[in-house]
Amino acid sequence: MEVDDPRFIAIKLLRILRKHYTYRELEEFFSIPAPSIWKYISGKILPTIEKAKQILNIIVEKNIVANLLGKLIRIVDGGVIDLNDIIYDVGVMKLVGLEAYHYFREEKPTIILSVEVDGIPVAISIADYFDAKVVIVKKRPEASLREYLEYSLMSRDLPVITKLYAPKDPFTKRDRVLIVDDLLRTGRTCRALVEMVRSTDSRLVGIFSVVAVGNRWVPIIEETRLRVHVAYWYRG
Repeated sequence: MEVDDPRFIAIKLLRILRKHYTYRELEEFFSIPAPSIWKYISGKILPTIEKAKQILNIIVEKNIVANLLGKLIRIVDGGVIDLNDIIYDVGVMKLVGLEAYHYFREEKPTIILSVEVDGIPVAISIADYFDAKVVIVKKRPEASLREYLEYSLMSRDLPVITKLYAPKDPFTKRDRVLIVDDLLRTGRTCRALVEMVRSTDSRLVGIFSVVAVGNRWVPIIEETRLRVHVAYWYRG
């Protein structure tokens, strides 16, 4: 997506935002008259390249993505975090992908790594911006002749061991890996992915999470000494 015309990306994202905000709210966000925003969204006119880049920067720098995620996150009985309205909305994921691209574009990741199942749409959306490979870690290896990286993750609350598997062949010396997660709560799964990648020749460039909950994850992720960005931090 780096080679795409920023004018068309800006228009696409404005159309997505319009589903969640009024024209008056968009006017306040971007300091652009509402009639002009309507003309962009309706395709009557194109913004200049400079204006389009400004729109894309504002979406991230004014925390518009975080604001939207805060509106869409749902807390159900027992404090369970429901991200279905976020993770499975293609438009929202395009905004999340922009946020990840904004913060990690200088690192130029070539692999976006995540865990099945909810991590898949996140990884795909972010990989689109970087034109990167997607590698998904699974809880059981596929029946194939491929070699797998394996990591055993002990549950903190129950004496249960979960094994994680990632195909070994995508990780080369030339690759730079960005770990992405839909929900960062304890940080233990992300740390497991860090250990898996560090057993290869690839270079880790950071961790990105759509939503983080509380503070339990902070010391564990800090131990990795990696650059971390969270799109929305729910502190409870």
